[in-house]
Amino acid sequence: MTAASDRHVERWIARARRGDAAAFGRLYDLYVDRVYAYARSRVRSVQDAEDLTEIAFMKAWEAIGSYDDRGLPFTAWLFRIARNAVIDRHRKSEREPEAVDLAAAATIPDVVAVEEEVLGLLDGETIREALRELTEEQASVITMRFIWDMSLKDVAESLGKSEGAVKAMQHRAVRSLAALLGRKSDEDER
Repeated sequence: MTAASDRHVERWIARARRGDAAAFGRLYDLYVDRVYAYARSRVRSVQDAEDLTEIAFMKAWEAIGSYDDRGLPFTAWLFRIARNAVIDRHRKSEREPEAVDLAAAATIPDVVAVEEEVLGLLDGETIREALRELTEEQASVITMRFIWDMSLKDVAESLGKSEGAVKAMQHRAVRSLAALLGRKSDEDER
């Protein structure tokens, strides 16, 4: 976004906080595709993704009056709402998140450029299928870092984790995603 559009977004947020539905509608238009893409990556059906997107924006509208910037971008706040909607939907069926070894996280090199290149080459449906096989936290990290283009710091704040923990989750998630995509490629060749 440009600086001018950032100012518009800030104004829309301020107006929405005061109950302006049209301003919230502008925010909806700006972010609905991102929320839908995240929801679609976590569920199998288009209808479920649409339902989760609707739920996330309804919850955001209900909570917008209490939104407080506190240095965390609006997208991180909105993503947390969307993520919670997905978690609520799948609470009983999702696998438990992996434990994070913070000491090991400090030694992980920054491989974002390579990861972005690999993810950019893959088919969207193939990625959605593979993302559904990751843990909720791993899929969230991949989505926020590569689809929503959020910084490591913003992802960490959004998830309530340290940057090292997010870096470790990202590294494991990309390795798992690569293994899943390799397996799917092998299956396609048969």
